[in-house]
Amino acid sequence: MNLFSFHKPVSTHFKYWIVTLFAIKVAGYFPEFIEIFYAQKLYPFIAVVNRFTYKSIPFSVGDIFYFFGVLYLIYLMFLIIKNIKKPLISLLKLSVYLLLVVWIFYLSWGFNYFRMPLAKQMNLTNQKYNAEQLKEITQLMINKTNRLQIIITKNDTLAVEIPYSIEQIMEKAPEGYQNIQDIIALKYPQACIKTSLLSKQISYMGVSGYLNPFTGEAQINRLFPKVFLPGITTHEMAHQLGFAPENEACFLGYLASTRHPDPYFQYSGYIDALRYCLIEIRKYDKNLYKEYMHQLHRGIMKNFSEARQFSEKYKFPIDFSQSYDIYLKMNKQASGIHSYNEVVHLLIAYHLQNRN
Repeated sequence: MNLFSFHKPVSTHFKYWIVTLFAIKVAGYFPEFIEIFYAQKLYPFIAVVNRFTYKSIPFSVGDIFYFFGVLYLIYLMFLIIKNIKKPLISLLKLSVYLLLVVWIFYLSWGFNYFRMPLAKQMNLTNQKYNAEQLKEITQLMINKTNRLQIIITKNDTLAVEIPYSIEQIMEKAPEGYQNIQDIIALKYPQACIKTSLLSKQISYMGVSGYLNPFTGEAQINRLFPKVFLPGITTHEMAHQLGFAPENEACFLGYLASTRHPDPYFQYSGYIDALRYCLIEIRKYDKNLYKEYMHQLHRGIMKNFSEARQFSEKYKFPIDFSQSYDIYLKMNKQASGIHSYNEVVHLLIAYHLQNRN
């Protein structure tokens, strides 16, 4: 069968889609198989080859692919409209194009959505936390963040300002993963971290970083407040290592940044984890949320203010998070966009297990 033949009956192309969607759906029911044969064997080879291929190119190749990919999609849509009376060939071209993109996506990275959960790999209890545990982890994050802020600035009213360039942050980031080998064995050969060519565009979408699944490049939004970039970088590196769910990438990014020898990385990791904890506290008890906010040093509040000002500056009337929510739910992330906040489950489980 030649997938690229446009002269095949429509029913044949329809069958291709049925087989594709069935394969993706079935993959979610076999996490052990995906873990052993894809996540641990096939994907690491694909990832290293991708990173080795693109690491020496100074700009984001993946962003170039995105640009021309979208142009070609627009071209196909134009052909359909132009040949509105006889659109079959154009529709089949569009079908083949989208089918090819879907298969490349899942083979090059996407099947990592269906691997064994990180909590199971680390033997963490994945039970729903209670109010006392949430308060305990939030207080811990407050104490850690306050302590680092005063160590760095020597003044609790000053915001933390990272003295490194973005390139230096990206260069330093891999060291964090070297320091968590005692927690989870992760090897990160061939670093490939770049600033996005689309930083301004993704700022309007509320995106601080992303992994290009087709090239394996970790992309960082160069416009985002720098104090958060170390944590963002280690987060995207977790995606490069094959951890697709957002809560797992958040958690590994937290570990890699807070275990990093550099205090600026540690601060970035803790302030990000603190933000997720405070969001959960606000859902639970608004009065308690206010009490916790009053405990924060003014310098930390100024760093949070940087993020709010950034969001206001790049506020866009269209909410792009809804489309990402659908994408995540299609890939076994039942909570969708809210799966980021499920990092709190992992934070609590990890700190309860390692309390002593």
